[in-house]
Amino acid sequence: MKFLSRLLVLIMAAGVVVPVSAASKNSEKQKAKPTRIVNRVAAVVNGRPITSSEVRARLLPYLNELLMLYPQQGGRFNGELIKAKETVLDELIERELVLSDFEGKGLYMPESAVDEEINRRILTHFNGKREALLENLRASGMTYSEYRESVRKEITVANMRNMRYDRDIPPTPDEIREEYEKTKYDYRDMTKDSVRYKKIFIPMGGTDDPNATPEEQLAFAQELTDQIKRGEISFEDAAVQWSRDEYAPEGGHWPFCKRSDLSVSFANIVFSLPKNEVTGPLVSPHGFTIVCVQEVRRAAPPSLNSPGIKARVDESVRRKKSEERYREWINRLRKKAVIRIYI
Repeated sequence: MKFLSRLLVLIMAAGVVVPVSAASKNSEKQKAKPTRIVNRVAAVVNGRPITSSEVRARLLPYLNELLMLYPQQGGRFNGELIKAKETVLDELIERELVLSDFEGKGLYMPESAVDEEINRRILTHFNGKREALLENLRASGMTYSEYRESVRKEITVANMRNMRYDRDIPPTPDEIREEYEKTKYDYRDMTKDSVRYKKIFIPMGGTDDPNATPEEQLAFAQELTDQIKRGEISFEDAAVQWSRDEYAPEGGHWPFCKRSDLSVSFANIVFSLPKNEVTGPLVSPHGFTIVCVQEVRRAAPPSLNSPGIKARVDESVRRKKSEERYREWINRLRKKAVIRIYI
C-alpha cells in the first residue's frame, strides 16, 4: 500500500526523520528488507559527540503523536517536527556544554539514581509501560545501555546545576506550599488517570467495501469529521452508522478508560484535548479515529508530606529562582564552545 509506505514506514538519515517515498508499482511483489538504522554523529560539542540515535530516541514520541494527529502530514506536520527536533538537539547540546565544563570534577552517580529516573520517565512518558520505552529505543536504533548512559549524563548535569546555582537561601515554607499547590498534579501517578470519550473508528481497509483503499478511508473519515463539526450529523448517529468497534451501537460512547490501558500516543493526545471538541481523524496502523473527550479524571496528587515530595518541590523552587543566572552561564559556555552540527 503506497499510503502506508509513506505514512507508517520511516527512515532515519543522519538524525533527520524522513517519510519514505511512495512504494514502487511492483513493491507488493518484492520482499520487504529490514531497515538498517545507521548511528551517525549528529553534533559535536567541544569534542564530545551526540549521536543520531540519541536524537531519534527523544524525537520518536513526538513523531508518533504528530503522525497520529496529521495523517496527511503537510506543512503543519513538518513545521511541528522541525521545532521538536531543534528543541531536542538544543537540549542535548546544553547537556554536553555543562558536562564539558565540569569534566574532571569526579561526580559519581549511583546506579539506583539512574534506575529511579528511568522508572520515572517510563511512568510519565510511556504510561508506565516499560515495553513502550524499549520499542522506542529499538525504533531509534539506540541500545538500552546507551539509553542508561544518556540518562546518567542528564541527571549528572542536573546535580551539577544544583551544586553551582541552587545553593542559595533555602525556600521558605510559604514558597514551598505555594509551589506545591501550583505543581502538585505533576507528582501524581499518571497511569491512574482515566478518560471518558466518544469515538468513531474507520478501519484502514474497507469492511463495507473490501476494495476501498487507505487513501479513500482517510478521505471518508475526514469528510465525516467535517460533517460532525458542521452539525450535519450527530456524533452518535455517525458512530452507529459508520464506526466499526464494540461501542458503535452505543453511539460511540466509551466507558472510563485508564491511561495505562491506552496506547502511549493515543493517551498523550486524548488527555490533552479540550472537553467536547471533535478531533480527528487520528491515524494508527489499523485505521482512523474520530474522538471527542467527555471527561478526564486525574489521579489524586500525593500530599506534600509524602516521601520525597517536599524535596522535589524544594528543588523546583530553587531551580526557578536560579534560572536566569543558569541561562546566563549556558550562554557564556555557548560563546566559548566549539559546536558542530551535522543534521
